[in-house]
Amino acid sequence: MKGLKKEKQKQNKTKYFSPGNVKEAVEILAEIGEEVEVLAGGTDLLVRYYERLYDIDYLLDLRLLEGLEGIKLYDDRIEIGARATHSQLEKSEYINKYFPIIGQAAANVGSPQIRNRGTIGGNIVNASPAGDLLPGMLAYEAKFKLVSAKEEIIVSAEDFFVEPGKTILKPNQLLTKVILPKPEENTYSSWIKIGMRKTVAITTISLALVLKLKRDNNTIKELRTCLGSVAPTPLLIRELNREIKGEKIDQLDFNRLGELVADIISPIDDVRATKEYRKEVARNIMIESLEKVAKLR
Repeated sequence: MKGLKKEKQKQNKTKYFSPGNVKEAVEILAEIGEEVEVLAGGTDLLVRYYERLYDIDYLLDLRLLEGLEGIKLYDDRIEIGARATHSQLEKSEYINKYFPIIGQAAANVGSPQIRNRGTIGGNIVNASPAGDLLPGMLAYEAKFKLVSAKEEIIVSAEDFFVEPGKTILKPNQLLTKVILPKPEENTYSSWIKIGMRKTVAITTISLALVLKLKRDNNTIKELRTCLGSVAPTPLLIRELNREIKGEKIDQLDFNRLGELVADIISPIDDVRATKEYRKEVARNIMIESLEKVAKLR
């Protein structure tokens, strides 16, 4: 009985906050800082604290917070609230029209239950090298709005991720919005995910590719290629764009470019794949993606 009483005391020590707006939320973060855990969908947090929720001292619940929901279309961009779920991304007319690889990636996250609960903000802030939405964020040149009690700043997705599970987000900041610039005319994209099974699979390797062509719909203006699960953070292959910018897509040697990607990346061995396997797959999915976008023109 004494042991049970101690356990109950542990379980009851968490201080719970459920703010109604962003201002209240960032004021709580300013006061508590590093000790607070932020809950949105809970699909990562509850797994991380499975059977030890009593270890959480302060819990900030965003589920009733106004201003972080919805997907809004503007003339030059789309803004996605950080609480938008994977299911909402998957079904969004705007996302599927302008940013199809984001919708495709969201549709491949976990199970329907996870997609209905998990949020775009959580997927980004969790910063897993295998995060399904992250390569697309870099490929589409996304920006994130970070809010604190003192200021609001906009940062690029390229600058946001630091290492596995770590970003530039400070303890007093809240990710509130994802901003995606609307693609130019003659923009094409491809997303490929490889896992150990077809569904409910953690990414072994993924590739998001966005190709911008000039007015002739053949000359390459820019190619943004980002791979997931091959480095500590989503890896944008800048060398590839420098290699082929200004070239005609119908004159490219796709096999050579696939080999270039395989040579650039330095993946590690882990429980899902060897580094040699990831290099070989990276080559193959790069070729497949180029073939795909070339046919979309």
